[in-house]
Amino acid sequence: MTSSALLSAFVLGLFSAPHCATMCGSVAGALLMAGRPSHLIASSAGGVDHRNMALVSDAAVYGVAKIVGYMALGLLLGTGGYVLGSSFRSGPVLLNTVAALMLVVLGLYVAGWWRGMTRFEQAAYRLWQPWLRKLQGLALTHTRNKLLAGFAWGMLPCGMVYSALALAMASASPLLGSSIMLAFGLGTLPFVLLSGALLQTLLPLLKQPRLRQCCGVAMIAMGLFKLGTIL
Repeated sequence: MTSSALLSAFVLGLFSAPHCATMCGSVAGALLMAGRPSHLIASSAGGVDHRNMALVSDAAVYGVAKIVGYMALGLLLGTGGYVLGSSFRSGPVLLNTVAALMLVVLGLYVAGWWRGMTRFEQAAYRLWQPWLRKLQGLALTHTRNKLLAGFAWGMLPCGMVYSALALAMASASPLLGSSIMLAFGLGTLPFVLLSGALLQTLLPLLKQPRLRQCCGVAMIAMGLFKLGTIL
């Protein structure tokens, strides 16, 4: 149970890349390019692009802080799942069923076959706008502010995160819930680490309908498999 839940969360994080490219690409690009000193240019002597190295370093800071945010949410949802699971006899079955259905729903959403989640995400983003405006005022040349911005990035409304949180809640364990979100965050890390021009180059590829559909089908399969193990 533990290993399969962690693996599912990690794979879900990997499959979230096309969705992240659409929903978070602008956020990632803005954070990575904020406060970039103009003098960080390629070194002709050593052949090392110091500007890109700085971007990767910043991306790692944002990514780690985002994962910490995910883990905090996983801790809370895992605790909630534990309370529900121990309070109701059918609690564990119900939680796992909800988690499986969330995977199916998110698969349909990522594949572009159901757009209902878009309205929810857009409404939630509007609620977050005041906080996003405050983040824009941060001096992102300081590591502390980068960590704060990365943590806030992890709190942004996202259907993919909600699906992973459903898995965390279904674990009915604070520790496992936090670990599941750690695994999910590690799965999303390759997208976060894509920096500068590389991110902009790959965004069109990640937004391709065929790739989104493949990832969506994989999520649906994961959800149906999990549902089959419950029933």
